[in-house]
Amino acid sequence: MGNNKVGFFVCSRGQCRSKKNISRATGTWFENARLDLPRIFYLMFCFAYRTPHETVQREDFVKDGTILSSRTISDWYSYCREAVVIYQLDNQVVQGRIGGVGKIVQIDESKFGKRKYNKGKRVEGHWVLGMIEDGKEDLRLEVCPDNVRSAEVLIPLIRKHVTEGTTIRTDCWRAYDSLPEYGYVHQKVNHSDPVSPFVAEDGTHTQRIESQCRVVKQFFRKDNYNNTGNFSDVIVEFMWRRNNKLQKLDPFKRLIEAIKHV
Repeated sequence: MGNNKVGFFVCSRGQCRSKKNISRATGTWFENARLDLPRIFYLMFCFAYRTPHETVQREDFVKDGTILSSRTISDWYSYCREAVVIYQLDNQVVQGRIGGVGKIVQIDESKFGKRKYNKGKRVEGHWVLGMIEDGKEDLRLEVCPDNVRSAEVLIPLIRKHVTEGTTIRTDCWRAYDSLPEYGYVHQKVNHSDPVSPFVAEDGTHTQRIESQCRVVKQFFRKDNYNNTGNFSDVIVEFMWRRNNKLQKLDPFKRLIEAIKHV
């Protein structure tokens, strides 16, 4: 950050008089920033409210003869996202697991991406495991490591988020077959059933988690995030935004909290 942006600390005691001035930004999130504070806070506000780059450039209130480049906006949006990711993941550990004896958790794995050449069934993208407890809004999302959705990948992710004894409802993907071995009650719905592909005879369905996954995909499509290299971080960003909305919290104030946490 420029030397004249936020001022300095100067120690006047003893030998400290010979030392250089220390920027007030040293050791903070703003250290080494090249923009002035008003513009940084403007970009933070724009990130918090998902402002498109074109609007950020058009409505920039700092009139100093320069124009914010798309690269600068992207970089600061990434800095904000990094703070949100650290904050969200640290607080997720505190939240603990969902479910429990007598409770139902719906689980589904969904692929985020685009159809190959916009046709056919082949989709290039990322496998994401979604989990949500009936009667609650505590959605959990995990990006499958190495883009694999085998039992070796899915079961540990489920155990990370869902308490033993929970009744888990899934489709008939074979990777879920070993759930009872880990203390879960497992119910399935066969989406290939020509008579009742969405709801099993006993009422088992995964429609709620499937609906939640569709909402997440819409979030990704809006900003063309499907093929980004930081896909996992954007998933966390979605969860952060979703929690803010459910709790009716100001996203800008929440972003400041996240930055202070970092």
